[in-house]
Amino acid sequence: MDEPEKVRGREDAASGHEAGGAEEAGDGFQLVIHGKKKKRAASGQDCGTAGSGFGAGPVRALTREKGAAPVPGAKVPFHDPSIPRPQDVYKIRVDNYKPFEHVWLERSEDGTRHVHPLENLPVEQFVDRNVPDREPVKPADLEDTPFTLVQDHKGLTELAKKLKSVTEFAVDLEHNQYRSFQGFTCLMQISTRTEDFIVDTLKLRLYIGLYLQEPFKDPTKRKVMHGADRDIMWLQRDFHIYVCNLFDTGQASRVLQMERNSLEHLLLHFCGVTAKKEYQNADWRSRPLPDEMIKYAREDTHYLLYIYDLMRQALF
Repeated sequence: MDEPEKVRGREDAASGHEAGGAEEAGDGFQLVIHGKKKKRAASGQDCGTAGSGFGAGPVRALTREKGAAPVPGAKVPFHDPSIPRPQDVYKIRVDNYKPFEHVWLERSEDGTRHVHPLENLPVEQFVDRNVPDREPVKPADLEDTPFTLVQDHKGLTELAKKLKSVTEFAVDLEHNQYRSFQGFTCLMQISTRTEDFIVDTLKLRLYIGLYLQEPFKDPTKRKVMHGADRDIMWLQRDFHIYVCNLFDTGQASRVLQMERNSLEHLLLHFCGVTAKKEYQNADWRSRPLPDEMIKYAREDTHYLLYIYDLMRQALF
């Protein structure tokens, strides 16, 4: 997903970008105002109800009267109190009494520590020394790209097979930690050169590492992420997934001394895509996910391999 705090495009919000901004209204919602930012108090607004799947259609505007027409400045919930706790719905057990342990890693010969997969790999195996001279591959439009919601073991099996057959893929995570000690990874987005995937990481939390650990730690496969600091931690903590061979477009933007380093800026600069940043802190625990949130999540990885192509050319 994006900058270390997963807050996309705060630079624009701070400078009064003409596209508008999103800020907390103090009642568990983002107040989305186009052209200006404003706070207003909540007054008995309906939060809606939670479902059990994806693709619920358009986001419903939260208005004073149930069923009323959407109004300018409608608020996007970043915390919906009507959503049941993921711990209860998906039987997720969280132990806050002991520190995180890398329980799936091999131990050193003396047994005193765990060994990260990177330690067993020579640098030459996953760092480009001779970058092939190839043209950047521009992705098809979002609407023309095959898309899969992964919600069961069969879907994870198929995704693992497809990742085994490619040499590079883009990754992002959506996380929620509002009033939570550790928080939860709610979605995982993955894009290859030809397909997009969204994995329900709440429903499949216990199985994701079993199916996807191998392609993530395979040093022959390039993983492209943006601002991966927190994502790396969440992958290890929630799924015991360790990443080898990472290209971080956020770090690359700093090396290239770009005007801004957010994914929002890279999407606009390289792809002409304007991200709807009002969803940057939406409540990703929501089920079913509205179509707009699915589209927003897909955009985080759909264009990332193309951005990687362009940045790699500029760097080398």
